[in-house]
Amino acid sequence: MQLFVYSRAHIELLSPHDDAAHVIISITTTPDDVARLPLCARTRAVLRLSFFDLDAPGHGASESDLFSQAQAAQIWDLLVLHGPEIERVIVHCDAGYSRSPAVAAAIARVYDGDDAAYFRRYQPNRRVYRMLLDEAASRGLV
Repeated sequence: MQLFVYSRAHIELLSPHDDAAHVIISITTTPDDVARLPLCARTRAVLRLSFFDLDAPGHGASESDLFSQAQAAQIWDLLVLHGPEIERVIVHCDAGYSRSPAVAAAIARVYDGDDAAYFRRYQPNRRVYRMLLDEAASRGLV
């Protein structure tokens, strides 16, 4: 499974990934801020999530504004449901530097056993990464 990490600006300019079956995980800060995604016939599903890029409440954000265990479950549900038919997972967030790399790192850790590239190149959000791995462990994926 190939993983692609983009910023919002980059994904909104991209041509669709029409050469491979894929899912898109679209991350924005607020639910009313909807990214324009490059969809095509090979797009199997889109999961839109909204949460602040913080590890803990503060800076005007409460616990309910942060990445949740329910959202971690939604990501794994998407991958388990579509896993056999997809070749790519495309993830984006606003900057493409923290939230989306955290999602990609957790997926890489579970499916490939190696997430080091995401920690060398990006600054994955630790809360997102940790909660995704906790959810994967609770499902017996790791």
